[in-house]
Amino acid sequence: MVDIRPFKATIINPEMDIEKLICPVYDTIDAANYQKFAGEKNNIIHVTTRRKDMDRDKFIDVASEELERFKKTGVLVEREIPGLYIYGIIFTLQPETLVMLPEKDRRSQYFVFGLVSLVKVEELGKGSIVGHENIFEINSHERYRLMKTTMMNFSPIVAEYSMKGHELNNMFEEYLGFKRPEYTPDPEKLPIVDVNINGGRHLLWEITDGKLIQKITKMVSRSRLLILDGHHRYTASNLLREKDGIEYTMMMLMEGGDRALLLLPWHRAVRNFDEEDLNKRVSENFSIEWQGVSNNEEFYSRLRERTSVYDVRIGMYDGKKFSILRADEKVVLEISGIKGEIVGLDLIILHDFLIDPSIRGKPEEDVSFNASPKEAIEKVESKEYKAAFILHPFSIKDVENKAFEEHKNFPQKSTLFLPKVAEGIVMRAIK
Repeated sequence: MVDIRPFKATIINPEMDIEKLICPVYDTIDAANYQKFAGEKNNIIHVTTRRKDMDRDKFIDVASEELERFKKTGVLVEREIPGLYIYGIIFTLQPETLVMLPEKDRRSQYFVFGLVSLVKVEELGKGSIVGHENIFEINSHERYRLMKTTMMNFSPIVAEYSMKGHELNNMFEEYLGFKRPEYTPDPEKLPIVDVNINGGRHLLWEITDGKLIQKITKMVSRSRLLILDGHHRYTASNLLREKDGIEYTMMMLMEGGDRALLLLPWHRAVRNFDEEDLNKRVSENFSIEWQGVSNNEEFYSRLRERTSVYDVRIGMYDGKKFSILRADEKVVLEISGIKGEIVGLDLIILHDFLIDPSIRGKPEEDVSFNASPKEAIEKVESKEYKAAFILHPFSIKDVENKAFEEHKNFPQKSTLFLPKVAEGIVMRAIK
């Protein structure tokens, strides 16, 4: 049973220029992005995100000091009445990302809903909440220290539920008075937050009606939750439960069947590897299914072709040509049997047979994770990296099977769920 509760949200003061004070979620921010948002002294980034060259202890101290300043100067304000919140995101995809999707899933605009509430924390996999991706313990510990020191949740952990009849999303549309993907504001139910960041529009509506809250609570209680984004923050929340007796954390619950909830892979760019060894491994374990000088529509169409779950195809760019590598099915079947896994074989084969054994240095230093093929390819063209590997997207059903059926996790940086929440849209003071 999933236990959710209303709460008094903390938001950025509506009288301020909110657009200048929010930032992307902390684990998507690189050095350039940090510099861009940190130039504004009241941007929430100063309490959510550690600058890469900053000591972890120093970051916790700075974040705590900055948070107190935000509270005293009225940058942050708390809502008066506990409520549940509808978090809507209207977004588009860049052409290089859109081309990866099957044509039936391509749209000029996407509009997704999520329910933001407090959720009772439990150990992952022991009840109604499961994860699907491995974590770095040092990052979870940093999030735990930040949450404990500031007593704040700065952005919601994103989790997925299944509801075949779409009852909750339908209720939201009826309550707000419009049908997605169109948005016609109801003057009687205007969002308490309406702001743009990185080309996406983030909206937050408040629900304080007791009967409606009770109805939503009952609907959600029958669900199982799958963490999509925020494994480190959820692990930190569980530490707060175990060590400090704080039983609830802030989450955003999204329906897995929502057509605007997208799942894409993280692509790899690799450097500092033995080229001769890599080529030998390719020739021994893969066939070249396709080659060309550009990553055009045919490249992605051939990458998506699958005859079975054991048909593993990986896109590769070496700075001169694009190739689709098709793994020897006998090898794939053998690895699947040894590991007891079916979902995510592309990633397993890529790392076990190509990346990990060929790298001379450390994977954490010589493998770059990229949200779009374009980013990975540009890293190779700039000569910073020597090869890019382009992966086929998973489906939501794949991730559900990995978590609920196989009871296994993907490696770190396997799944990229879109859209991303932003820091500063909805926060929660831990009390």
